[in-house]
Amino acid sequence: QAGARGLISRVLARELRSAREAAKEAIEAAIEAEDVAQLRAAIADAKKARLDAGPLGAQVVRDAEAALAKMEAAERAKAAATEALTKALATLTLSDTVSANTRSRDADVRAMQEAIGNAAACKGFDALLLERGRGRLKALQEEEERRVAEVERRRQEEARLAALAAAEKAGEEKKLAEERRKREEEEARKVREAAAAEEELMKQQEQQQAAAAAEAAAAAAVAAGTPMVLDPSMDEEAAAQRAIEEEEELRGRVLRQLEAEGISYKSATEDVLEYAVYLGMMLPEDINLLWIADEALQADDPEGWEQHESPNGDVYYVHEVTKQRSWQHPLDYQYQQLYLEKKAEQASGVATPAAKGAATPSSVGTAVADKTGGDDQFGLSPGPGLSASGALTDEQLKRVLQNLLGTNHADLKALLSEPANCKAPIRCFVQRHKSRMGGGRYDFFMSISKNDDMYCFTAKKHSVAKGCYYSISLDQDDQKRSKAGHAESFIGKVRSDRKSLEYTLYDDGVNPDGKEKEKTKGGPLRRELLYVNFINSLRNRNPGAMLVVVPRCDGEGNAVMLRPTAEKDSIGERSKRGDLEGLVVMKNREPKWNPVSNMYQLDFHGRATMASCKNIQLHPKDGEPTNVSFLMGKVEENKFNVDFKGPFSCLQAFAFALIVFDNSSGAF
Repeated sequence: QAGARGLISRVLARELRSAREAAKEAIEAAIEAEDVAQLRAAIADAKKARLDAGPLGAQVVRDAEAALAKMEAAERAKAAATEALTKALATLTLSDTVSANTRSRDADVRAMQEAIGNAAACKGFDALLLERGRGRLKALQEEEERRVAEVERRRQEEARLAALAAAEKAGEEKKLAEERRKREEEEARKVREAAAAEEELMKQQEQQQAAAAAEAAAAAAVAAGTPMVLDPSMDEEAAAQRAIEEEEELRGRVLRQLEAEGISYKSATEDVLEYAVYLGMMLPEDINLLWIADEALQADDPEGWEQHESPNGDVYYVHEVTKQRSWQHPLDYQYQQLYLEKKAEQASGVATPAAKGAATPSSVGTAVADKTGGDDQFGLSPGPGLSASGALTDEQLKRVLQNLLGTNHADLKALLSEPANCKAPIRCFVQRHKSRMGGGRYDFFMSISKNDDMYCFTAKKHSVAKGCYYSISLDQDDQKRSKAGHAESFIGKVRSDRKSLEYTLYDDGVNPDGKEKEKTKGGPLRRELLYVNFINSLRNRNPGAMLVVVPRCDGEGNAVMLRPTAEKDSIGERSKRGDLEGLVVMKNREPKWNPVSNMYQLDFHGRATMASCKNIQLHPKDGEPTNVSFLMGKVEENKFNVDFKGPFSCLQAFAFALIVFDNSSGAF
């Protein structure tokens, strides 16, 4: 029995020793493989085999537990790094599509860099995820480098353009200063020469006067014994005053003579006389040559010349091709030479018409309205296509206008100021009366038949501190048109800003902010009928770019009533902030390239026969370019065809033509 028990003990001891050896080997294998689950199971088996009962086994178990803790910590770090990198990738993707905050983007990039660093430090990290993170980070860094480079490039380009603009401005100012200096020196030289010549003449006159005085004194002394004392300075002042009075009296006699002979001109007679004297004419000797001064005042500026203003306010002209500058109007010399030629012809016996080019009311050549008397509301007077015996009655003309415009308004102002409701465009024309002495007049006529033209409006320009405005009247008589707009014939006003870029058409209502509001209590506030904004900037390459806005019309031709009481409710302010409810935006029709003529062309269907920057067609911005609502074309030096249809009215068409005239020398 003792031997059997010993044998059993030895067998159990060998099995325990084998189990401990197996547990030790399992621990070593798990540590080498860095398998957390295998190591955890091996430690449990070692403890079950009581490997830690002995000092050496206990040390093995402790080392295994320490390795297990280290491996578990590494696993946790790896999981945290994976989560951080995945979150960084998702955050950056969302930031690309939603956020443009540079500061937030920089924080996300820094977070991704940290997550990639932690992931790279983890042993056995997902290589694909790590590579994806690195690739995304590299792309973002390259994108940031490109953005920084683009910002720097833009900054350098803006600095270069600013430097070029400053240099160009400085060069222009230098040229102007040099020209002004030369001109001042030339004027000073002429003044000195004139002063010297005048002084020499005065000396000669004084000598002659002294000699005459000496003779008179001698004679007086012999006769009466008392010498005569003369006052030359008093005689000179009296002579100058007498010369001024004689010149005024002479002009008055010439004016009365012209009125008596029934001679009138397209320009104001006073302006014609003043410009005639400027050309060197002698009155009344050259009274039959005054047509030259009138023709000069009516002539357009020569092609290629542009008017400019120097820093000190002097007006000069520059040729756009040769860059030649002239402080005298380019046509002055031409008409001075024409006067001298006609003067020479007269001297040689060649007959000259007494008043060539003189225009009288009966020779205007179109039917005009007479609002100064009679009961004819529409005021149609005889013209070349409308004889006195065949003149239309009030009722007949009303029906003609209603059929032509497609509306049912019974009042003349309503017929002319409310939108047309017709499919075919209404043919009209503007007659321009230029005056180089300032102002200028424009008459608007409507073709009511193939042979008859009806006078509609007259407009005249007025300069004010805030820019300028055109008063539009139903009367051609200057004396009967009111600048303040209180006359019965007043129908509207076109006002511009200081830079002549923004224009607004108002009817004859009351200005809500004006002084006339108190004088006309109970009257309707003025309507806004048209707004034009010429888009003029350094970046705009289209000189004719503009924004044209009119009130929208319904199917019967009734326009939306716009009577703003505050600036923020005006058409201009609403269009600037994109509030276009109840408004129609018009667009300038663009020309098409013609490969045959090798140029851009636009078909005006015979309504424009002369090249001009005032030739223009408008169509709704959201409509077809062929659906033209407004057309303006030059046919003579001072005559322009104007065709319109809804949503334009006759008044709006005339107002836009005035705006084109006013802006053509600036932004347009």
